[in-house]
Amino acid sequence: MGESYPTFTPPNDSDNGYASSGAPIFTPPGGGMRRATNAVCYHHPSEPAAAQCARCGKYICRDCAEAFGVSAGEYANKSLCYDCCEAIIADNVAELTKNKRKIKAQFILSIIGMVLGGIFGIAYGASAIGAAGSGGILVFLFSIFFFACIGGVFLSAIKAYFAMIWEAIKLIFSGDGGWIAAIFYVLIQCFVVAFKCIWATVTNTISYIQYLKHTSNCIEEDTAALAQIKEYMEYMTIRLQNADTDLDSLMNEGGQLANNSYARMVRTEGEQAADAAVRRATTTIAENGEIIRGFAA
Repeated sequence: MGESYPTFTPPNDSDNGYASSGAPIFTPPGGGMRRATNAVCYHHPSEPAAAQCARCGKYICRDCAEAFGVSAGEYANKSLCYDCCEAIIADNVAELTKNKRKIKAQFILSIIGMVLGGIFGIAYGASAIGAAGSGGILVFLFSIFFFACIGGVFLSAIKAYFAMIWEAIKLIFSGDGGWIAAIFYVLIQCFVVAFKCIWATVTNTISYIQYLKHTSNCIEEDTAALAQIKEYMEYMTIRLQNADTDLDSLMNEGGQLANNSYARMVRTEGEQAADAAVRRATTTIAENGEIIRGFAA
């Protein structure tokens, strides 16, 4: 460690406290872990570079490379920098907000369609109860379910049925069976499209619920993880600025690290355990980003 060190101030470019990610992103050759000659750590300029951020390519020192190592997901066995951890969270917040908005809109349209379809199913099923005898109740209930599911993906159903009619018209005028072929085609496709609509309604509803469940705590987890990373950054900056001062003195009441959680973990559990906690935090941020981006509305 050198003798003169600049103070690190975590960037804060956006209203929500997370850095924006507008800068071009590239993946450095060799997995981002090669030694850089004469390069220094972006966040700790007094320290020689030992790796590059796998997301943006910034040079980082050995301590940062170890602390910000990702153990799973897209950046597995690579390291990120502090800025990219912040940027990923900003992306996570924006993407999750957008996806929840899409899900809400689709849920509303699906519910409206299911209600209208259910009403039609009640009317149709009620007329069939008398004719169906003892199975009338089953016909009634199935009609409600059947038409509610079609209504759940009403726009897709309309599109599919219009496509079916168009294919039937082409059969009529193609000379390949004419009206008879068209009638058989329509009868078969009516059931095919109907059951596709049922399947789509059920699977869409399940996927929406699962996505909301899996992402329910993502932002809270990201926020807590970033707080851990900030504590590490503060610890490193102060330690480098006070290389000749022992940790206990810095952690005494009124000391610069008196309230630093990373420093407390170093003192009680050791530096390896503290670094492992930061790596878990970095991995959490990266993995949550993948879960959030995994939704396609």
